[in-house]
Amino acid sequence: MRTRTRELGMSLIEVLVATAVLALAVIVALTIYDKARQSFKKGENATEQQEAVRIAYDRLTADLRMLGYNTNPDGSPTRPDEQLEVALDHAIIFRGDFDADDPTKNNDVESAFAGGAFNVVSTGNDEVVGYVLEKPDGTGPDTITFQADVDDQPRDGNVATVTVNNVVLNPTSPPYTLYKISLSNNVGICCSGDFIVRTPVAENVRNLTFQYYDATSTAPIAAPGSTETAAAKTLRNGILKFNVSLIGMTKDKDINYNDTSDPASAQYRKFELRGDVVPRNMRMKGIQDINASTATPSKPATPTVLAGHCGGLLVTWAANPTADQVTQYRVNYGTAPGAILGTKNVSGSPFFLAGLTTGTTYYITVQAQNGAGNVSVKSNEVSAAVANTNTPSAPTGPTATSSLVNNVQVNWTAVTTNTANVPAGDPIAPGIRDLAGYRIYRGDVSGFTPAAANRIADETVVKSPLEPPHIDNTTVNCHTYYYKITAVDTCGLESTASSAVSGHATTSIAPSAPTNVQAFRMSTTLIAVTWTPVTTDVSSNPVTVAGYDVYRSNVVNKTDPVSMVVFPTTPLASTVLPVYNDNAPPAMTSLQTVYYMVKAKDECVNYSAASSLAQAICQFSGTVSFTTPANGATIAGVVPVTVTVTGGTDTYASVSIVYTHSVNGVTRSFTSVTPDSVCASGGTCWTDTGWLANPAGAYTITATVTNSSGCSSTSTISVNAGSAVGCCLSVFPTTTSTATCAGGSTKCKEVSYYIGDDRCLTSVSITTMTIAWVDYTNTKPAWQTAQFNATNLAAAGTWTTAYGSGTNPTGTATKSFGAGAASVPYATPTTAANATKVTYVFNNFTDNGNGSNRKVDVFGTNQFVFTLLDSAGNPSGITTTCNLPSLTVN
Repeated sequence: MRTRTRELGMSLIEVLVATAVLALAVIVALTIYDKARQSFKKGENATEQQEAVRIAYDRLTADLRMLGYNTNPDGSPTRPDEQLEVALDHAIIFRGDFDADDPTKNNDVESAFAGGAFNVVSTGNDEVVGYVLEKPDGTGPDTITFQADVDDQPRDGNVATVTVNNVVLNPTSPPYTLYKISLSNNVGICCSGDFIVRTPVAENVRNLTFQYYDATSTAPIAAPGSTETAAAKTLRNGILKFNVSLIGMTKDKDINYNDTSDPASAQYRKFELRGDVVPRNMRMKGIQDINASTATPSKPATPTVLAGHCGGLLVTWAANPTADQVTQYRVNYGTAPGAILGTKNVSGSPFFLAGLTTGTTYYITVQAQNGAGNVSVKSNEVSAAVANTNTPSAPTGPTATSSLVNNVQVNWTAVTTNTANVPAGDPIAPGIRDLAGYRIYRGDVSGFTPAAANRIADETVVKSPLEPPHIDNTTVNCHTYYYKITAVDTCGLESTASSAVSGHATTSIAPSAPTNVQAFRMSTTLIAVTWTPVTTDVSSNPVTVAGYDVYRSNVVNKTDPVSMVVFPTTPLASTVLPVYNDNAPPAMTSLQTVYYMVKAKDECVNYSAASSLAQAICQFSGTVSFTTPANGATIAGVVPVTVTVTGGTDTYASVSIVYTHSVNGVTRSFTSVTPDSVCASGGTCWTDTGWLANPAGAYTITATVTNSSGCSSTSTISVNAGSAVGCCLSVFPTTTSTATCAGGSTKCKEVSYYIGDDRCLTSVSITTMTIAWVDYTNTKPAWQTAQFNATNLAAAGTWTTAYGSGTNPTGTATKSFGAGAASVPYATPTTAANATKVTYVFNNFTDNGNGSNRKVDVFGTNQFVFTLLDSAGNPSGITTTCNLPSLTVN
């Protein structure tokens, strides 16, 4: 007999309890993991930020310690170099010999200043170094200008104005990027734009601050700035010590952190490095050789001045005796007798003095200088008026060859002469001295006439030493162009044109296949075939299509699968237009049909792939097109889209417009059965005024128009949507330039004006305001807040404010509101009834009284940053900045 043992296991209650315990354990483990991950991320952010600040600070202070090194090795008292060129609160530019120990660079393009104990200038343009802040996208609202001897090679001792754009001198809206800047050794691009070489040093910077100390100050002195007054230069030259502060901020916010002392970056953790820097070479320079000869060369002969070249005079003179040991001459010039406007250091006669103003009389003297640096007295003074009496010769030997896709290289023989020996006294006549560059013209036929409308490049870009040749990168593949070239002098006097030369960019890349092919059976004897024109090849390069081949299939039943459709190898017809009328279709019953397909061919005779097949199914007589926007247009904000049907006799019942984003898919569909009452281009049209082109990016817009018979035709365009629009706001009325004082006891403590939005087609939400005013009353009114329609935007004290010093100081106030503090509704036209009242509130008067001595403050900055609101009233991400005109207290 067998005994059955008891089966062992867990009850249902035990299973449920075990499961609950396991789930609780998993939740606890995930919570611990998430906290650990957050802690690691916070630590990673802080470590990354601190390391970036340390590296940037070390680099900045290392360069700053080199300030002044070797800037004047021979102690020349006439050298215009400043060791400290710009000294601002949040930016600095200085000079030092940074490559003194580099054997390959220590004399690179640092040409001689003749005379003295040393034969080179130790610091070139690339050793004028600065540190500035810019926005992360490389922009900034401010400009730094200073003067330095950087525009000649070899250097001539004359200063030029250098302009550094796109910097931030009032860092109130972080983050910023710290840039190291220097100047280019290519003096041909002096003294702005590409002449300023920018190297990013650190991202996510909150602030960069410099404090300056002279030999006697215990507290920082005011930043000496960049002006060229004697007082400013003396202040800069007297600085002995700098206190440098660099503050970095984390890349990401810390929601558990709130720095109330810094509202602009309250939820970002900061890390500051601060310290003193004492440049040991500041104010140091070499000593001139006291044992050198003090004998001066004899007075040079009276020069001869010859006019005839644009913007310059040819100066000639007899050389000094050999015994004078002259190493160079100085040609002095000015616009009044005895006055020196500038000096050029030259090796000898003759010398073409360029850069002068045509029509102006100049007074010229010459001085000689020997190897010891001793300079003679001036020669007798002569004068002449600058005149342009010659014409450049026409360029010769033009050629045009294909170099790259969509590129044609245009070449010619460089022009070296004028058309005649003018001026006759010039020893190199007819050699040209005043060539500015060339103008290039392009046409579609060889006999075209050069004109401003067909000029593709001018002397501002087509000039020596880089051109000729010139690359025309605006060509369309396979299309033949004709080019003519002229030479232009610095007065704009143009030569006759060269002979025409033809060229085209060759490619083997096939055109894109035609799209949107449609076939309409208009009658038993007519089938109309249409498609969208092809403008690019399969690599998205522009291409000119020479024509289209249209193919027609055999007759098939409408119920047959497409696989049974057969096309002949020979096209039915070729056409240059994106339309073909088949006037002899085969006989078909109501159950039968034919298909059409189209191939494009470019002017190089590359064939595209076949289009999709189009079945001839119904009758639609009009042509559907987009009136606005244009195909390929760049748009932003709310964009009215108008679809028009022209040339037809049908009754058109409705339109459907579908907006498809390249990443997000369909973002909007619009349907209307009511045409516009008036069509600017005639025909029947519908306008969708509600499309907010958001998000930014590429869109395909497809319009389908359906006639009363139920037959539809489509048209498609592509546009690119940006994330910024133009300014939508304007002061109302637009003729005003004053802000009105409030009445009663608050008179002129509150000043108001009106603004309206009549251009954005949607309401806008203010995200940032920046106000700046000049305190002409000298009452120093402190900013309290701003109001929209009598409602405070933010409490007093939450705005970032500042005040300058001295008489008529400038006050500033700025505030970022995040998602927006107030809205300005769209209304057209803007009227008194729908305008928004903006009020600035102060604690003191901005108007100091009445009468002839009355003074009022001027609001020179009234800046609003905003985002467009979508139809639901939510911020769209499409932004812009509005700078309203200056306003005076009334």
